[in-house]
Amino acid sequence: MAKVSKRGGFSDRNKIKPENTEIQLKEFDKRTRVQLQNMISQFYKDIYGNTYCGKEYIQKFFRYVIGTIYSEPVDTSRTYYDDEVFKIINNTIQEDDYDDVLTLIEAIIQYWDSYLIDVRGYDYYNAYDNSYRSCSIYEIANSYLQREYVGYRFIDEQLTPISDDYELEAVKQALDNPYSPVYEHLSKANKLLGDRTSPDYENSIKESISAVEALCEILTGITGKEASLGKLLKKLEDNGVVIHAGLKAAFNMLYGYTSDANGIRHAGNIGGSSSTFEEAKFMLVSCSAFVNYLIAVSAK
Repeated sequence: MAKVSKRGGFSDRNKIKPENTEIQLKEFDKRTRVQLQNMISQFYKDIYGNTYCGKEYIQKFFRYVIGTIYSEPVDTSRTYYDDEVFKIINNTIQEDDYDDVLTLIEAIIQYWDSYLIDVRGYDYYNAYDNSYRSCSIYEIANSYLQREYVGYRFIDEQLTPISDDYELEAVKQALDNPYSPVYEHLSKANKLLGDRTSPDYENSIKESISAVEALCEILTGITGKEASLGKLLKKLEDNGVVIHAGLKAAFNMLYGYTSDANGIRHAGNIGGSSSTFEEAKFMLVSCSAFVNYLIAVSAK
């Protein structure tokens, strides 16, 4: 029999039967799995409405789920029904390991985002300035993940492990910068960190610090062998960009960390394989925040 489980309800609010408030990374509780299932179901309803599931654009989605996400044989001569496809989806969400759940959800949300861009066009996404008209499906999904204390958010269209909203905002803001080389390094750092199959922490660190270097090169015009971080920061100051001495020293120390035996200044350095998720995440957030800071102070 179903039991009441409402976050913020009387029982939870008065700590009688409090709901979980610990960040969930590798184990999802029953309530969270139910809410993730409900999220996918609601998105399906919002996107396709009450349309008969035999329509080709819905069949295309079903074939994508079966053939691409689950890598099962697809029979194009038959009609797939929503109850049979959602039985597969819901079983994964309710029973499978956390990484399978996240892989499934990520793939479905990415598919629906592309579908909405194609079908709703400007009403959903403004291709001229690469911005969403209101809330993207990624932002709505993030609100579910936040409410259920799931330690992952969609950043740059991929689910990324991150456990603090301030950290999330720093990375998102940095990815939204106007300089493509900086975006490319941060985007790659984020993807390497968030790859649940084969995460590459050492090269994620390298890409994070490279984003700062790329921005400094753009702001100073220095390139090549002269473009060490220390020289770039000094050049910024010579150009009138005021950087707090403590902040500059702290970031030079971080840069030094990526050059030592436990860091990964360049991919393949000895010791790089010892880099951890915590270190890579710290560098991504720190470098993102520093990118935001440099762009802000250089604009003054």
